[in-house]
Amino acid sequence: MPQSLPYPPGDGVGTVGGERTVGVLYDAGSAGAAEVAAAARFCGAELFLVVDRTSEHIRELLPVLTRRFALCDITGLDAQDAAGAVAVFVPDGLLTFSEHRMELTSAIAAALGIPYWHTPAVTGRLVDKLQQRRTFAEAGLDDLPFAPVADAADLDAALDTVGLPAVLKPRRGAGGRLVHRLDSVSGARAAVAACADAAPGADLLVEALLPGDPGAAGAQWGDYVSVETAVHRKECQPLCVTGKFPLVEPFRERGSFVPHTLDAPLAECAEDLAEAAIGALDISDGIVHTELKLTADGPRLIEVNGRLGGLVGDVVRRGSGFDLVAAAMRLALGLPVPDPPRFEGVTYQYTLLPPARGTGQKAAAAPEDLSARLDGLRHLPGVDLADLTTAAAPPPDPRDGAGARLGHLHGRTADHAELARLATAISELCRPVPGTV
Repeated sequence: MPQSLPYPPGDGVGTVGGERTVGVLYDAGSAGAAEVAAAARFCGAELFLVVDRTSEHIRELLPVLTRRFALCDITGLDAQDAAGAVAVFVPDGLLTFSEHRMELTSAIAAALGIPYWHTPAVTGRLVDKLQQRRTFAEAGLDDLPFAPVADAADLDAALDTVGLPAVLKPRRGAGGRLVHRLDSVSGARAAVAACADAAPGADLLVEALLPGDPGAAGAQWGDYVSVETAVHRKECQPLCVTGKFPLVEPFRERGSFVPHTLDAPLAECAEDLAEAAIGALDISDGIVHTELKLTADGPRLIEVNGRLGGLVGDVVRRGSGFDLVAAAMRLALGLPVPDPPRFEGVTYQYTLLPPARGTGQKAAAAPEDLSARLDGLRHLPGVDLADLTTAAAPPPDPRDGAGARLGHLHGRTADHAELARLATAISELCRPVPGTV
């Protein structure tokens, strides 16, 4: 049976013991406020949230956050003054589950001399994909061609270095936002212009396209995986390899499942590469989410995220009872985590995505058709929860990557064959119809 708790009662590992206080720089990210609160209660730690009201996410949730949490408001403060505000709470550890708050969390922790997973130098390598690529190349972990692109004038030189096909992505960001496949020079110029329009001034990175091996995980599954690793005092403990559904064009993630479908040698190779990348980046503590492409030559590095991966905590918790959010809090307090999770059956999270722009398709033709589709999804065998958006104004923009979704399906199947049949049934119900997008 799956573990009912991330840390079995009575083993001395669950609660942190004593009076410990943990601060979470909260914003949109891989753990919601309710998950953070539950993890803190389980760990027995006092919790406060550090919030910045310039964030739209914080402004939307502020009435709820104010009622439920002790808040440290750092709106308008620089890192030094923010550290002074945080110091009032006398934290024993700080962490964040938001990509956008990693650098500030690191700066505050450094100013206060309290534990945080990453030093400012390490955080710089984690949030900047160009720095990551340079680190991997210097460590001999990857020889993937890459080149920075500050503006359209840099593009031709970058393509001469990298070649085509290639991938264009912002150097900073998460969730696959503004990631483009480049197959021609004209297409590359259009992609750079689109990025400049959507995110003025953003620095970009061009990388060679890694060809996937459809047989590595199985033809019906994605040709990439993520490795979830707990790092404590530079010692790596692989927690799990997370399987993926196939990507949706251009590079939008469809969802995750556990356990994975790799054979044992390939899974071990993936874990070893993740550990080597963590070492090259000099990560000393924390939950690390490493994305790997499965190629004919073995796993290759896509990127390392120095935080919990989006929605991974949910699927692991439902599949095993192991709480990655609570594990992250323990590591932020300088404490180890227990043995890796054990899975029974297959647990999944499936993301419903809008059609890509320019396809001339839309998700549904009329309200009654949409209602019927949603009802059909909720009643599919193996679907435990359908968290769906019936209307969106404005409609989600596929260029926003993981941020553009119509909802999620959550559930469990007996095995991977049953999950494959369920994924096919979901695709049939969600097949786009002719229309204007």
